[in-house]
Amino acid sequence: MKVVKAKTLKARMGKVKDLILSAGNQIGNVHFIKRSDGSKRRMSYRLHVRKPSYASEPTGKKFKKRINKDSDNWQVTVLDTNKVLYNEKGVMCGRGAWRSIPLENVTRIAVGGEIYKIV
Repeated sequence: MKVVKAKTLKARMGKVKDLILSAGNQIGNVHFIKRSDGSKRRMSYRLHVRKPSYASEPTGKKFKKRINKDSDNWQVTVLDTNKVLYNEKGVMCGRGAWRSIPLENVTRIAVGGEIYKIV
């Protein structure tokens, strides 16, 4: 396990963002604390998903606003591969949902076969 240290919060969030984005098209894993209720969350994610089969892809004006909001609020939008989707009959029909990761609350990242502990 490699330890990632930074003197300032801004530098730390920059390193975390670079690590998350380094996953590319592969699946990565991230542990963080949710902003809304302070609970711990573990998530497998994927970037650069062009045509997800079940989770509708964010497009158009909404997506452009989302990108601006992400950079302003220090978060990254990814496809959560853990989310199970069910149809109206209650039968599993797929996986995937768009989620945001708050960069200041990340505690651990696993990407490219390496595990990074964020201090």
